[in-house]
Amino acid sequence: MTSNLLHVWQIPSTQHFLRSSRLSKEISATLSFFRKMQTITCEITSASYVPITQARREVPTEDKTLSKLETVGAFQKLPMVMPSIDILYSALRKAKRITPTKGIANVAKRERNRGAKQLDALMKELAVPLKHYVEKFPNKKYLHPYERSLIELTLGDGNYEEVLGRVDTLRKKVQSVGKEQASLCAKSLSKREAEERLSEGMKKLEDIFKLEGNAVDDLLNIAKTLRIMPVVDLETPTLCLVGAPNVGKSSLVRILSTGKPEVCHYPFTTRGILMGHIDVNYQHFQVTDTPGILKRCDEDRNNLEKLTLAVLSHLPTAILYVHDLSGECGTSPSDQFVIYEEIRERFGNHLWVDVLSKCDLLQESPVIFITDDDGADNQEMARYRKMGPDGAIRVSVMNEVGLDELKGRVHDLLVSQLAKIKSQKKEQDT
Repeated sequence: MTSNLLHVWQIPSTQHFLRSSRLSKEISATLSFFRKMQTITCEITSASYVPITQARREVPTEDKTLSKLETVGAFQKLPMVMPSIDILYSALRKAKRITPTKGIANVAKRERNRGAKQLDALMKELAVPLKHYVEKFPNKKYLHPYERSLIELTLGDGNYEEVLGRVDTLRKKVQSVGKEQASLCAKSLSKREAEERLSEGMKKLEDIFKLEGNAVDDLLNIAKTLRIMPVVDLETPTLCLVGAPNVGKSSLVRILSTGKPEVCHYPFTTRGILMGHIDVNYQHFQVTDTPGILKRCDEDRNNLEKLTLAVLSHLPTAILYVHDLSGECGTSPSDQFVIYEEIRERFGNHLWVDVLSKCDLLQESPVIFITDDDGADNQEMARYRKMGPDGAIRVSVMNEVGLDELKGRVHDLLVSQLAKIKSQKKEQDT
């Protein structure tokens, strides 16, 4: 009896009930309405009702974006880009090897089948690599801020996106023209017409790729440039050498690490971010040499100076600030003092060690530049011109003075930086 009642009241099986009711039409409409009803749970977000299912779908996307932002090394995962001429000739060879479908007896049908298949194959052989490049080169907004800055300052703002856009435009044009020419060839009425349309289609695709294929070559150069960018491990302590141009940063990098930067007697010898490594007592550390900074506002800085500021802004580094009061570097001690004060104020939360380089060239009386008269009334600047900053380590690479002390201080600094990184990571995990 109970099972019969349940059977009667199941919504899909309502015919028995409807046959015995005068209100069958009204009840049928009501049941149909209830069948279509859906129950959702909402939450209030920004003064609006948002379905919880929708909100749950959005969370993993945000988490995925954040996880992408926290890592570096995207440049080493870039796809290998072939020169445009190699892509074209490879595609032409493969397309011309395509044969017509077996079993077609009519000569005209067989020829237009071969022509359509070859044009379609050529189109795909050209378009598929371009699609692969567009998909595999990372979207700049998902990169770590450090790598995003490297792209903007090394390639120029907007050039990366512009080249990828040109490659994608070429892909779309190849697909459009290829499909159009294959369709025309498939509609040929004779063998001769099919051959002519095949030849025309091949030439059109070849001309398009030759004319606009320089976008692929530009992308190849971008990939080469980005792939040689130094990889920084965010969990390994990094020592960043900072200072005015030609103060001796590169020489100290050679002494402290495995890095072998160029050492010359002219400004901006360091034309990019150069990495070296230190291994002490089975502990691994990173050292980076950065381009020199001049006394000027951020709007007037060149891209080399901006690279240095990007490293300090986006990477967890300890700073080894190098000063040169010998008069050899070309930047006056007064200007170096102004630069030092600015960097110290902006990045004072970094662990820090000051080094006074080329101490073998220092005289008892400091070198006076014409611009030094500007700060004659500033006692702190006057003391800096004579002695450098308080607590600075005096070193000479030429005479090997102070190098052992410097190496010991650097090791202690990097150990402290390691503890700081671990502490910050623990706070993020909790």
